[in-house]
Amino acid sequence: MLRLKEINYDDWMRIWSNCIKSNLLQSWEYGNAKENIENWIPHRFALIDNMGQDIGLVQVLLKKVPLIGYFARVNRGPIITIEVNGKYKKELILETINLLKVESKNRKWRVLQIAPELENSIEIINELKTFRLSHLSNEAWASGTFLLNMNDDDLIMQLNGKWRNCLRKGLKSNISIKYSNNCNEDLNLLFESYAMLKQKKQFYGMTESFIKDLSKQDNDNWKFNLFFAFEDSEQKKDPIGTLVSIFHGDTSIYLIGTSNSIGRKINANYVLLWEAVLKAKSQGSNWFDIGGLNKETPLGISHFKKGINSNLYQLVGEFRLINFFF
Repeated sequence: MLRLKEINYDDWMRIWSNCIKSNLLQSWEYGNAKENIENWIPHRFALIDNMGQDIGLVQVLLKKVPLIGYFARVNRGPIITIEVNGKYKKELILETINLLKVESKNRKWRVLQIAPELENSIEIINELKTFRLSHLSNEAWASGTFLLNMNDDDLIMQLNGKWRNCLRKGLKSNISIKYSNNCNEDLNLLFESYAMLKQKKQFYGMTESFIKDLSKQDNDNWKFNLFFAFEDSEQKKDPIGTLVSIFHGDTSIYLIGTSNSIGRKINANYVLLWEAVLKAKSQGSNWFDIGGLNKETPLGISHFKKGINSNLYQLVGEFRLINFFF
């Protein structure tokens, strides 16, 4: 029998450090950015079993919508601690969803929208529908994770052969990599290249203000990693590629990657991603997430991400409950 308990920062971080395959969207820091930039109100809960043990976390983002009332959203939650991961994970997540349904009624949340951290299957979808949840038609999150707990030589041998060859060519091109301290000057360089990428590929992406808020946060469970690739060792010319990854505990994620024609010609994007993988490993992550794959992902980017030979996954998607009466 589970119960939910709203908790403070210190308790969240204590439990977070023991969770397996943490994800960006459930992190305290992501919730902070959503509050600071987009006016969502985070509510953070611990999952507590009948022995009083903390076995997971769930972050709910809340916003008051005119004419509707409070809209609550759970994206990729809950996450579960290492001790209970495995055959009980599905049951614990389903029980948490039921608890959130009760919580939504008690707290008068008009809409509860949940994208649970469960891999896609017909059985799971049908089970969730029995909870009076409607399955939304928008595309479910899909990505891949790359295991890091091995030495660097074994790690590089896990890569797809063609990807590994492209990386080695890039490493021989005397590309110079700069690891940034996230100063305003470096962030502006990132924003310039990211704006060009969004315009070229016709997608919205994250706003500059949201990225900047993420970059300002720093603790033992969170690092915003910004990398630049330069064609010249003096790093006096403009960068030929940029990459952002975020360390958020057990897992790190590839968030943004850009490269110009020169960078692509000499495989700077391969070198940048490899540097991000090694940084994630050095910071203590066991997994590296390639940062999403969907139907709109351009073919070249899809092949590039898949070439790292990660374990691909797709989640079950979003479900919605509307509370008509309280």
